[in-house]
Amino acid sequence: MNFATRLKELRKKKKVTQSDLADYLGIDNTTVSKWEKGIYEPNIENLKKLADFFGVSIDSLLGRIQSTRRGFGRDHSRATKKYIDLRLLEDLPESVHGELQPPVLFYHVLQLKDDIPITISKSFLPNSLPLEELEEILKEVKQNPTLSLYKTLESFGRKPISCEETLIVDSPSDEEIELLQMPDHVPVARIVRKTFDASSKLVEYCVLTSRTDLYQFVYKFTL
Repeated sequence: MNFATRLKELRKKKKVTQSDLADYLGIDNTTVSKWEKGIYEPNIENLKKLADFFGVSIDSLLGRIQSTRRGFGRDHSRATKKYIDLRLLEDLPESVHGELQPPVLFYHVLQLKDDIPITISKSFLPNSLPLEELEEILKEVKQNPTLSLYKTLESFGRKPISCEETLIVDSPSDEEIELLQMPDHVPVARIVRKTFDASSKLVEYCVLTSRTDLYQFVYKFTL
């Protein structure tokens, strides 16, 4: 999907006219028409404004990459979580250094579908969030296994909009095999996810370990 098609799709989904969009950007409405006809593309400043207006990343706006994944709870109607750990961290793991400054809130759960463990999730939440208040809310996952981290972040005005992921396939550790109740010889997908809000600020740095025999990853991108 190219930019022209993507822009038209997003505009119609939001139910705004070309003139409405032009007024928001402070440009002539014929410019929006030319964008949607593929005559030319906007400069970087207008790309940023468009991404903010539609609540998407610039990459998504340009049609560079899309994924069917929306988050574990949204992907699976019978998704639940099992509490493992929740605490404030001052001493950060080496993998998180350079991404976040202490303190961070460490939120560690096991994600299940139909009561079958699928993914180990280790989230590190930045101190730009009200960590103590957030900690109290997330404790409720012990009694409410369907509690959504992303909806909780949204309630604080930090709605997750986009993410970047790095994925590698690896052999599981003994601890991971036990937590995920895995059969022998099944590899895991190790995913590092950075999740951003509408202002492109990091709201979660997450390390995921998923069973490759039970979790499907589908991505689409332009060439």
